[in-house]
Amino acid sequence: MDFLIGLSKIVFGFTLIIGIHELGHAIASMLCGVKIRRFSIGMGPGWTIRNVPKFTELKISPIVIGGYVELDEQALAEKSFWKRFFVMISGMLFNVLMAITLLVVMGANVFKAIYVSFYLWFAGIPMTISILASGQASLSEAVAGPIGIGQIMVSDAIPYIYTLAMINLALAMFNLIPLPPLDGGRIFIDITSKIFGKNIGAFVGRILMAAGIVLLITLLLYATGNDISRLFK
Repeated sequence: MDFLIGLSKIVFGFTLIIGIHELGHAIASMLCGVKIRRFSIGMGPGWTIRNVPKFTELKISPIVIGGYVELDEQALAEKSFWKRFFVMISGMLFNVLMAITLLVVMGANVFKAIYVSFYLWFAGIPMTISILASGQASLSEAVAGPIGIGQIMVSDAIPYIYTLAMINLALAMFNLIPLPPLDGGRIFIDITSKIFGKNIGAFVGRILMAAGIVLLITLLLYATGNDISRLFK
């Protein structure tokens, strides 16, 4: 029974956090008149429902540690800079709004929850770098992969709702990193194109995309290995 309860917490937690992020992109896309080709939650083989109003195609996979919204990229590229910015930042924004909602449910003052959530969204990465640089924590202590996040979700040390709020904020913070395919990377490339022109923006984008994919895969492998190591310890 404890195993089923823990598994339910993990599945619900990942579905909520990733689903709300992708829903943010989807709603912003609809508001800006950009067609959504596919709304997908989870990774790997799953169930596909076609001809879904607004979403065209809805896919749900049982491995709920990922997700994406496939947009009409040509239509998005034709929109104004600010509409593209709104679409790209809305996933993170929805995670922050969800964190605020969960903190208020926990009993936090509304204004304090808003302040803390937005502060951590923008200051979280610099704070983490500062802590690592000062030696107050090691990289292995600061980084957690899907297994580690699942362990945090089922831990009794921290209230479940508070944990979900913090992981929502962590996802929003992580996506601010200016490396594609993260949202922050796409925003950075769009800003570069706006200032220096599309050719330079495309050139910077190709370099950052290659670097970003390598770094993200390396980070995922490191975090997963770290998670496994913690399990044995």
